[in-house]
Amino acid sequence: MNKEIRTRLATAKDESALRELLRRVPQMGSVTLTFEREPDFFIGARVSCEHEHVLVCEELDTPGVLIAMIDIGKRQQYINGQVESVRYLHDLRIVPESRGGKALKALFIAVAEHMSAEDEWMEAVILEENLIPLGIIGRGRPWLPGFYPAGRVITSLLPAQPRKTVQDKSLIIRPATRADAPLLQQLWDGASHRQGFPVYKVNDLLAGTGYFHGLTLNDYLIAFFKGKAVACMGLWNQKSFKQTRVSGYAPWLAALRIPYNLYARLFGAIHLPSPGDCFDYLTLHSLVIDQDNPRIFKALLDYVLEHHLQAQQCLACGFFDDHPLEAALGAYRRKKLYSRHFLISYKHDPRQTQGSTNRHIEIARL
Repeated sequence: MNKEIRTRLATAKDESALRELLRRVPQMGSVTLTFEREPDFFIGARVSCEHEHVLVCEELDTPGVLIAMIDIGKRQQYINGQVESVRYLHDLRIVPESRGGKALKALFIAVAEHMSAEDEWMEAVILEENLIPLGIIGRGRPWLPGFYPAGRVITSLLPAQPRKTVQDKSLIIRPATRADAPLLQQLWDGASHRQGFPVYKVNDLLAGTGYFHGLTLNDYLIAFFKGKAVACMGLWNQKSFKQTRVSGYAPWLAALRIPYNLYARLFGAIHLPSPGDCFDYLTLHSLVIDQDNPRIFKALLDYVLEHHLQAQQCLACGFFDDHPLEAALGAYRRKKLYSRHFLISYKHDPRQTQGSTNRHIEIARL
């Protein structure tokens, strides 16, 4: 018998139920993963979006027991060189026993009701291995918005690895200090031509707002060429509030995990955690490089690999496949993950009003 359900905005009282829902809905594959938000769901939500907007579904006879959720929070980006508040559709979860039923329809009907403007649009990034949401998009249900393909994202995981590099003495890389705050803001503002680059405010970083949870100025690197600042890069360890946990391995991979990890330690490859443990990685973010110079980018990567990565850690970075810096990563050992980027609207195709300049992706906020 189909039970009556309702959709509503999540509140602080739902916090533990939201974390439980994330644990109950893993991503299946040769490695079964759960994307968790321990110890507080809303810390992670406020890192993804400046203003979270979480909708949940529950059955009327079991209030507080969540069967589905979705977040359509907002964050400021540069679109066509102008500041725009953009919704990010993410964290869609439906418990297995409720898939194919009314929960998905109820969520998207609620999404439409919560979008305030006729021309409002959203974006989403979906892993190509995550077949369930990609299958939903292809169904063409009348209550679904339009999902318009807007590029392919390549996320690279770089393990610690020896690098034979010749130091360019004209290029100086160092951690930022508090005195560099105006300079960091200047570099961020200079990226306003990049489609989708976040609108960052260094005062929010200094104040420790939720959007910059756990970060300080010392987590940013600045590169100087002949005394001029030409690049900045942030490094973010999000493991304390956002976890990628291994729930299990396919039998063939479980049998190979220990010898593979020995190989990884000797030759530089991604470490596979024990079932129940989490991947350990730093995420590159807030990247600005003058004229997308690959030589500067490689120097920054080499600096991170030498000075910041610990044993069994890796560096995560992501670009659209047509970004000029993506090719520079071909010089490194890496594991590549592929995702599809969509612009979403109930009313129109958002791509028609957006320029074709190389788009920025901030994987630290996915």
